[in-house]
Amino acid sequence: MAIFLVLLLIILLFCNQFSNRLSLFTMIKKLTLAAGMLLFVMQFAACGDHKKQAGNDVADSTQLAAKQGPHADSAHRHTYTAVLKGQHYDITIDRRPDRSLPLVSDDMGRQYVDNCVEVIVACEGKLVRSKVFTKRAFADFLSDKEKQGTVLLGMAYDAEQSNNSHICLGAQIGQVGIEEGPAFTIEIPLDGGAISILRDNNQDTTGNDGLSD
Repeated sequence: MAIFLVLLLIILLFCNQFSNRLSLFTMIKKLTLAAGMLLFVMQFAACGDHKKQAGNDVADSTQLAAKQGPHADSAHRHTYTAVLKGQHYDITIDRRPDRSLPLVSDDMGRQYVDNCVEVIVACEGKLVRSKVFTKRAFADFLSDKEKQGTVLLGMAYDAEQSNNSHICLGAQIGQVGIEEGPAFTIEIPLDGGAISILRDNNQDTTGNDGLSD
């Protein structure tokens, strides 16, 4: 703005020196035209600076995202207690990001670190079962569509389904940031038998057609 005023003053002085050769009307026309052209140039320059700054902001955001690397969920640990067959059980479920697993990409190309879940079961203070689950454990129950862009969201103890024959856990695979997807039931036999995994259609939030696009 200061530059505009200075230039306008120069134009006024110039016109004053030659006022004896120009009529007042002609001088006003020339002055108005010069001021208009000067204002246009200044607005054009300001617009260019704004676009340049906006471009720099986008570039900075992209560089920051690349520098930060793939998103990883925070680690969570939950502990539960249950009395089954007259014995006291402690169940610990520890979810954490596992950078050794393949990265997961969403539809926008953003990358995420998949999770693993460690389940530890102790009976009367004695360790009876310890296992680490990843999304691969559920692969046989997932369609190709459901395997893309999804992570192991987490697991939890299911007190309602647990009984004197097995401890029951709920698990979910889902799209990052949406927290919806296929649900599963994990049965851990109390007698030390093999762990079984079942797809839980009652808790499944994807419907029969799988995950949405």
